[in-house]
Amino acid sequence: MKTKLFHSEWLQWQGEKLPTLVCLHGFTGTLNTFRSLNWPPNWNVLGVDLIGHGQSPIFVHPDEYRMPKVIQTLRNLMVKLGIGNYTVLGYSMGGRIALAWALSDPKIVRVILESSRPGIDSEQVRQERQLKDNQLATRLLTQPLQAFVDDWENLPLFATQRQLPAAVQARVRKERLSQVPYGLAMSLMMLGTGQQANYWPRLPQICPGLLITGKVDAKFQGIATAMQKAAPQLHHQVLPGGHCVHLENPALFSQIISDYLNQRVSQVN
Repeated sequence: MKTKLFHSEWLQWQGEKLPTLVCLHGFTGTLNTFRSLNWPPNWNVLGVDLIGHGQSPIFVHPDEYRMPKVIQTLRNLMVKLGIGNYTVLGYSMGGRIALAWALSDPKIVRVILESSRPGIDSEQVRQERQLKDNQLATRLLTQPLQAFVDDWENLPLFATQRQLPAAVQARVRKERLSQVPYGLAMSLMMLGTGQQANYWPRLPQICPGLLITGKVDAKFQGIATAMQKAAPQLHHQVLPGGHCVHLENPALFSQIISDYLNQRVSQVN
């Protein structure tokens, strides 16, 4: 059976001759998380709903959720849309996918990773994470989604999001509650950090890129510092905020993205 392509929407379209930025959201999110950002006027910006999320396929074989399949489906989507070369921006889970994608697709000319990691380099820790991901997946399949979302929002990782305006918090919660439990469960079991291959040894091979982390997010700030050390072509920028910088500091995030993209275009041209 032929794999269905993921749902995508142009968040900004400026013409087929201009470069394209592809945006991949995090776990429990959709492409809508990027709608409120200000994009550089000389770029096309494509948002994608990843498998199991939003309007993309959900009730498909679990193997469709595995990283190689996800990357192949993304590449097929680019072919269908007629996009030659592209830059990929990924947040958290979307960043893990963007990193794996960039290591296997020469058409990705640069990558922007927000609060992301190249897997876990310890086999024991990876197996422990796999068990934890599977336990969360079981909860999703056996308990009300609202209970899962309540606990997810109370994770220390997202503590800074409780300082966001009430309207923004409500929008994010609505997005999370709009998901289908099966899709989230399969994303954890087949595509979670515990299932991800260890890409640390391959980091030196990655294309040029930008790593963005929040100043309050010490864990991912440390991961990004180590990533830059392994791959100097990855520039690391720390912005005020926590794990989800594009939500917590959208104006500065947008400016950093625009500056980076236009700087790179001018260097290429």
